[in-house]
Amino acid sequence: MSSTQRREQAKEALRTRIVEAARDIVSELGLDALSMRALAERIEYSPATIYLYFRDKDELLREVVQEGFRRLTEKAQEETEAVGPEASPTERHRALGRAYARFALENTAYFRVMFELPTVARVGHEKCRPEGRAEAAGPWCDVVRTVQQAIDEGLIEVKNAEHTAVIAWGLVHGLTSLYLSGHLSEMVDGHDSFLELLELAMASLGFGWRPRETSAREVS
Repeated sequence: MSSTQRREQAKEALRTRIVEAARDIVSELGLDALSMRALAERIEYSPATIYLYFRDKDELLREVVQEGFRRLTEKAQEETEAVGPEASPTERHRALGRAYARFALENTAYFRVMFELPTVARVGHEKCRPEGRAEAAGPWCDVVRTVQQAIDEGLIEVKNAEHTAVIAWGLVHGLTSLYLSGHLSEMVDGHDSFLELLELAMASLGFGWRPRETSAREVS
């Protein structure tokens, strides 16, 4: 490895360290605790060094959120690939729900910065449509399009894909937040147990959305 490559590698490693330290400060102490001085103390570098990488606190916070969404996107891809290309839209939808929860379990600090702090991130702020450009797709638009496909194929009986996606997101997010906050400790004893509960919740919600004739046949 050349000296130039080593320098670039060291710069990238320090940039990652800065981002992760900012993530930890915000997750542990809140937005108001994040400052270049506090960050410098955390990583034992001067504030001037941090300014070589990030113009200000806002730019740094945006990078934290973007890194979180990159990780969430990777997890969504993993889970949808796991169910396979022949999976139905409803199976893919549940895979995306699992991806969200697994992301939160494996990246709790990012999850808290992205979704539990006001004004940090906005999901679904742009309308997502099945005919939208592929390059504009992210985890949220994937969810909306998957729900729309399930509607189009008659697998679920709902009127609005985006509203339905929000309801499903609320279910997964709510249970995940409760678990990470310790409120489900009397009910579940670890990640595997929580994921089993989540599967039950998603299945129950999906059952309520099935066409009435299908649901009636399964109950009888």
